[in-house]
Amino acid sequence: MILTKLKEYVDRQMALPPNKREMDLPPAMYNKRTVGWLISLTAEGVLEDCICWKGDTKQTKKGYSIVAPDVGRTAGVKPKLLVDSAEYVLGIGRPTTKPDRLADCHEQFKALVQTCAEETGEEVMDAIATFYNSSDLDTAQTKFMQLLEDKQFDPGETLTFRVGGRIPAHADEGFHAIEQFWAKYTSRSAGNDDNSKNPAMTCLVTGKETIVEQRLPFLVKGLYGGQPSGTALVSANAKAFTSYGLQNSLTSPISRDAAERFTKALNHLLASSNSRLSVGNTAYVFWTREPETEPLFSMLDRPDPQAVKNLMESPFSGQQVYGTDNQFYALALSASIARAVVRDWLETTVPEVRDNLKRWFLYQKITDAYGEKGKPLGVYALAASAFLDASKDMLPAVPIALVHTALSGSRLPDDLLTKLVRRNRAERQITYPRAALIKLVLTTQKGEDSMTNMDKLNENPRLTGKDLQAYQCGRLLAELESLQRAAIGKVNASLCDRYYGSASSTPATAFPALMRNRQAHLSKLRKSRTGTFFAIDERIEAIVADLPTFPKTLNMQQQGLFSLGYYHQRAHQRAASKAATATKS
Repeated sequence: MILTKLKEYVDRQMALPPNKREMDLPPAMYNKRTVGWLISLTAEGVLEDCICWKGDTKQTKKGYSIVAPDVGRTAGVKPKLLVDSAEYVLGIGRPTTKPDRLADCHEQFKALVQTCAEETGEEVMDAIATFYNSSDLDTAQTKFMQLLEDKQFDPGETLTFRVGGRIPAHADEGFHAIEQFWAKYTSRSAGNDDNSKNPAMTCLVTGKETIVEQRLPFLVKGLYGGQPSGTALVSANAKAFTSYGLQNSLTSPISRDAAERFTKALNHLLASSNSRLSVGNTAYVFWTREPETEPLFSMLDRPDPQAVKNLMESPFSGQQVYGTDNQFYALALSASIARAVVRDWLETTVPEVRDNLKRWFLYQKITDAYGEKGKPLGVYALAASAFLDASKDMLPAVPIALVHTALSGSRLPDDLLTKLVRRNRAERQITYPRAALIKLVLTTQKGEDSMTNMDKLNENPRLTGKDLQAYQCGRLLAELESLQRAAIGKVNASLCDRYYGSASSTPATAFPALMRNRQAHLSKLRKSRTGTFFAIDERIEAIVADLPTFPKTLNMQQQGLFSLGYYHQRAHQRAASKAATATKS
């Protein structure tokens, strides 16, 4: 299903006028290639010069991009017509390259050039073949060896030919005979590593009986942690992964045309900031059946407050009938060295996504740590709050769950709340992103009416019973901590440092002693700071009114509510302190 939708995306693009396409589909088995060096020949095949084709900008630092012949290559020897590394083009390898392999790469590249020249009859191909059969090849090798010694050249860089001022490999030059040769050549059995014929099977993407590929022709580019050359989306290279004797990509039979189209679609989506979201080592791509101008997916990255406000103020579209509205697709991928891993897949409608995003931002709405209106948060900021060091510790499951919930409106998992509660206990503080995420988790689990007015200070959410007691216990700990600071000033270990863990999990154990000890602090304040004494004592009494008894234990959801109560009351205290300071000045 995923691959079919990606192929259909390309099919729809190709049906549009060129000026309305979001992507261009190059000739069969052509792709964008970055070329760093040109071997310039005359029209007769005489060597003119070896030219560095790298620019000064960030985009051209490694060379200029052309649309040229390409093919997936993960192992073995497989030359790419006219555009390849120095190992293939000139027989110049790295110190670690085995001599036998180097010679094989170079000989196969030259043989491919000769075959193309004979079958196409193109004069530019005859010129390149002439170059390979002359002493100019030795001259070019000598020049590049000198560049290698001077550290101006690396054998891994890509080279191609310029003949009479034109680049035969570039699709823009219009050498259609070369394009047709490459499409035909790569479909032959000789284009596969095992030199066996491609069988006829039912393509899983199109559902049609056709010739399918032993190995898919292109790789997925741009996944974090994957090989620079790309990662395979479909592959089986070990006996444990084979099925009914089918190896390599035949375990999921796909035709070359379908494979080329969905891979190029995926690479296009991964390369565009408008359709890609990266969180940790996971990349998300999205696309729609019909073009959409509203940047729905980008709201999950760095949400613009005004754009979110506009979304929130737009009316809900109501329940949509599946298939009657513009379809929305989202795919999550990560890399395991040479293989792409599908982490999640979602198919829904644009109106449903819009409604779910409204709820997503509504559910995370909470005052910031200083009592101000909180800004909407992106997926990375929320996910990172669950980890000590997100750059090292973030697990793919967390951002995947967040994105899926944001787009589908599903419930967030219990283990995410467990991570957040444990992070609170370890740090003994609750940050704004973590408070927003805890509220988001609890609201998706308990329902949107369970927690209201959390963007205002000291307003009780719509809670009852033990849930309300848990929330009020958190507020009480914050007020007792405030009392301690007012009475004795800065201390090495605050009440939160010493008691947060027990107060949030077993209130009946922690709070009786804390309530007894508060009397000494209140007595001190009554004598020295009467106004502060009455204010804190009044707030404590108001909170205790909802706590006839302290709960013996709190479950994980209730510990989450405890943390929100503590966070909410601390935000109120900071806001009140700021207001008092402003009044004095």
